[in-house]
Amino acid sequence: MPIGELWNDFVESHPGLARRMAVARIPDLWPQIVGPTVAAYTESVEVVKGVLYVRMKSAAARNEIFMRREQLKDAVNEAIGTKAVNVVIVK
Repeated sequence: MPIGELWNDFVESHPGLARRMAVARIPDLWPQIVGPTVAAYTESVEVVKGVLYVRMKSAAARNEIFMRREQLKDAVNEAIGTKAVNVVIVK
């Protein structure tokens, strides 16, 4: 059996693991989701219990993320293929 099939079977039988793996991809996908300019002003991105915490270096970038937080929540969930983010908190 090919390794890809084994991996897919394993992930399907462990949905919690699949979700954690998807959440772990969010920091890597962040520049694609928000664009390179906003990503450059991002200090950190982390998800804890369905809450996406975004720390920004700039007040202007923080305001932009704050205004787009619902749109970003949907974009992040779409990018990772699961509804792992329920709320976006901008700091």
